[in-house]
Amino acid sequence: MEFIFALVLYFVICYVMAKIGKKFKIGSMGQYFIPLYGQVLICRCARVSPWWILGMLIPYVNIAVNVYVNGSLAKLLGKSFWLNGLGSLILGIPLLIMAFDKSRPIETLTPILPPPAIGE
Repeated sequence: MEFIFALVLYFVICYVMAKIGKKFKIGSMGQYFIPLYGQVLICRCARVSPWWILGMLIPYVNIAVNVYVNGSLAKLLGKSFWLNGLGSLILGIPLLIMAFDKSRPIETLTPILPPPAIGE
């Protein structure tokens, strides 16, 4: 029975990550169901280094890493970093909201301008 509950929970989490990834146009639905690779894709969405996944594997450090990654996702979706980052520790409710609301990523990076032509 516990195995079935864990499996259902895993599929729900992967589905929520895929919905967030769809907003950022990163990865496909099936890719989020691959263990650890789904976390790599979420790190790409949050624009943080995939090396943060190593922190997710260390007890107690994983709490801070999840707050940072989820807060970064929230910030890119125009939401509060701390409210959503810390709030994600409570049953992941802010993640559900981020996945199913109408928010879209805001562009925080400045566009790269082409170099000036020679002679200008």
